[in-house]
Amino acid sequence: MKTATSPQVFRTTTLRLGTRGSLLAYTQSKIAAAAIQHLNPGLNIDLVICKTTGDAVQDRSLHSIGGKGLFTKELEEALLSDKIDFAVHSFKDVPVTMPLVEQSGLTIAAVPRREDVRDVLISTSAKTLHDLREGARVGTGSFRRRCQLLSRRHDLEIRPIRGNVDTRIRKLREGKFDAIVLALAGVKRAGLFDPTEMNAIAVDEMLPAAAQGALAIQCRVADQHTVRLLSALDDPHTRECVGIERAIVQALNGDCTSPIGALATTDGQSIHIRAAVGARGGGLPVIRAEAQARFADRKSALDHVLQLLAKQGSKRLLGS
Repeated sequence: MKTATSPQVFRTTTLRLGTRGSLLAYTQSKIAAAAIQHLNPGLNIDLVICKTTGDAVQDRSLHSIGGKGLFTKELEEALLSDKIDFAVHSFKDVPVTMPLVEQSGLTIAAVPRREDVRDVLISTSAKTLHDLREGARVGTGSFRRRCQLLSRRHDLEIRPIRGNVDTRIRKLREGKFDAIVLALAGVKRAGLFDPTEMNAIAVDEMLPAAAQGALAIQCRVADQHTVRLLSALDDPHTRECVGIERAIVQALNGDCTSPIGALATTDGQSIHIRAAVGARGGGLPVIRAEAQARFADRKSALDHVLQLLAKQGSKRLLGS
């Protein structure tokens, strides 16, 4: 995670950091807290656990109860009611369209440097998608992953799976699935990566979700002191790339359950934008588009990708 070059002595003694209670969310929050405290010796950060609807309801699919915004709703409400001072989200869980909480009083003050954007195949019997046995049971709760898996292997039996990262891995090891697919960043941050049964899937095989691997550190717009404090963790290139990926989802009128993959990468001089769209519900076909341009021409590259998707019938596929 990006840190500033010189720490400062912070004038306020304590900030309240809201977090979900899951292993991954709690660990991500501790990582962010440590980075902020490194820049501000003497600052205390109290972690306040907020139980979210997304965590509480585990017996139904996310899309049937309101989408991934249910992982951020209660945290954002706690911010607006001044129960916490800031929150750390997995950015891919932050709704692009139809947020569940009014956003005018909130801001993403920092998007730290991104972790690995790829998905990871977890299996005790296969290292690649090609290695999976015919008809293998693959667990994922993502329509984006479902359609891209089927585009590579029509024979796979894609089964829904819910639960935190550690819970899903446990279900695999109990033999309920032949393989599961998760975001590699989350597995790494949670300290659960095991190279003997986990192998990254190349982005050419499976494009990640918009903002996958990135964190969003959120606070109140009016709390300018906290905004300035958190902004020291911001990585401009990550913020820009994530913004482009989310713009693809927005332009397609997608939501967090839409089968849309998007990835923008940059070296500061040029940018590469890729997108993949499946049929609503995670079905086939999967259409793809990409563009490369100078970084200064990134808006034109984004428009070109959207035009290519439109020509292939993206709106029809997504049912919009």
